[in-house]
Amino acid sequence: GTLGKAIDDWDVNSGHATEEVNTFYKASPGGIPTQVAFSQDRQFADLDLDRSEGCIRDKAHAYSQDGGLAVLYGNLAENGCIVKTAGVDESILKFTGRAIVFESQEDATDGILGGKVQEGHVVIIRYEGPKGGPGMQEMLYPTSY
Repeated sequence: GTLGKAIDDWDVNSGHATEEVNTFYKASPGGIPTQVAFSQDRQFADLDLDRSEGCIRDKAHAYSQDGGLAVLYGNLAENGCIVKTAGVDESILKFTGRAIVFESQEDATDGILGGKVQEGHVVIIRYEGPKGGPGMQEMLYPTSY
């Protein structure tokens, strides 16, 4: 087989996917700890095939036409940095204001909880990401306050 055939066989929208493939993609969170992937029998009732309003969308209906990440350069990131733009309201994509800089996710959390960060500030967390993390943490903890 070819790569194209394999993609076609596993594409649930192709019309060629087997019931085994459809069942595989219906796997849902089971809420039961396990060490073996797909070892639970919990499944969604239907596959999400709606490419205009569903979770996985086609380009014409994408959440963002520019993707979910952007590279920024400026006085706070002379060599560039990555910012997650997915889910950010368009009205705040351009920001002017005070930046509060932290050296780690833990320092940022302490600063947020300690009142150093106020409404209208932007939080910069340095030394995270591919070079500093290691890896690129989700940063969900500091953004949950």
